[in-house]
Amino acid sequence: MRIFTWFLMAICFGSCSNSTSKIDAANGEDTLVIVASRLYQSRTYQDFLEPLAAPKPIVWHNASALTRHELNEVLADAHGIILTGGADIHPSRYDQAADTLRCGSIDLERDALESFLLDEVDRTGLPFLGVCRGMQFMNVHGGGSLHPHLPDVLGHNGHRGGVIGNTLDTTHVVTALNAWSSASWAKGDTSIVISHHHQGIDRLAEGLEAWAIAPDGLIEGVARKDTIGYPCYIGVQWHPERSDVDQPLVESVGAFFVQHMASYD
Repeated sequence: MRIFTWFLMAICFGSCSNSTSKIDAANGEDTLVIVASRLYQSRTYQDFLEPLAAPKPIVWHNASALTRHELNEVLADAHGIILTGGADIHPSRYDQAADTLRCGSIDLERDALESFLLDEVDRTGLPFLGVCRGMQFMNVHGGGSLHPHLPDVLGHNGHRGGVIGNTLDTTHVVTALNAWSSASWAKGDTSIVISHHHQGIDRLAEGLEAWAIAPDGLIEGVARKDTIGYPCYIGVQWHPERSDVDQPLVESVGAFFVQHMASYD
């Protein structure tokens, strides 16, 4: 039985859907429906995935702005779910509650919402993509843990460096450890990607495998080991929606997600 903790916590702000976060398009056979845990005015996720899905249109739903009834309705028609980037996950979810001192901003309502969304993916096998915080939540949801502050472990802040006033341009190399038959990248492919996080995977969840890594050894990509029941359950620590284009591990990540949404029954 699902626990709708998030909905009780979110009732004060979730009484209506956020129409500005949806693309006005009629649902049809060729339309893809995506439920995102949170969407932003920058539209980076929309601008990243919509060209990859063309000519199929995408209808977007911002789960953070929906009531329980509305969310259940859109999930019934969804082709995919995305957990987007955002605030830190409360460390009590991986049994390290005292580590709140090493965290930045924490969003308990979003933690509960994303737990519900991943429960839905667990139940249905919906195509799923986790980005940055989204990948971290995949790991925590599966029983893994996080480093609450990477500089304490790595000795550098290279995953959220940049310069004063422009920390969004931190870039580093990621390398693919493996690929799947439906992926357009290959084992050993590398890309220079944008990264912006101070937490990262510590203990990998038992049901996940690492498929991409940074030069310092930090896990940068995860996927479900069960690729039969969950052919598209993939997460990346970097931001493909903000990284330079025409790289093996940028558009191909979005295309992998779109491909599986298009074939989802």
